[in-house]
Amino acid sequence: MGKTHACTDPHHHVHDAAAFVAAVERACGERGLRLTAPRARVLALVAQAGGPIKAYDLLDRFRDAESSGNAAPPTVYRALDFLLANGFIHKLESINAFVACHHPNAAQHSVPFLICNRCHSATELEDAGIVDTLDAAARALGFAPQAQTLEVHGLCARCARDG
Repeated sequence: MGKTHACTDPHHHVHDAAAFVAAVERACGERGLRLTAPRARVLALVAQAGGPIKAYDLLDRFRDAESSGNAAPPTVYRALDFLLANGFIHKLESINAFVACHHPNAAQHSVPFLICNRCHSATELEDAGIVDTLDAAARALGFAPQAQTLEVHGLCARCARDG
């Protein structure tokens, strides 16, 4: 099996949204990226969610946080696009939701996710071996992979134990 990371611990989550946003701000500075106020607000909302959050829920929370309450959907979607493109968040395709990346200083990367069908938690399972195996299998078939999305649905340990 490949190199694993603390993300294989199901208790490894973004617990401090403000510290997470600060880490992303530092990463943006190092990479020459601009974390605008709307981008930072959307990022904080994703981090504060503590689990997968859908775009329309983000939009509602974004509007609630704004004094005017009339933020347009493109503002949130543009922020999500920037955050995704730069590896600060991940999109869970099967449930159409977003989660904070546990290591904002890393470049964009592929990671499998374990998604609980009961409590809807999502665990970022960083294992380079899984990613490399999928890439190698695709290339062996003459396929040129451009992105990977691997999402495993089931029950987390707590939900499986609680029956």
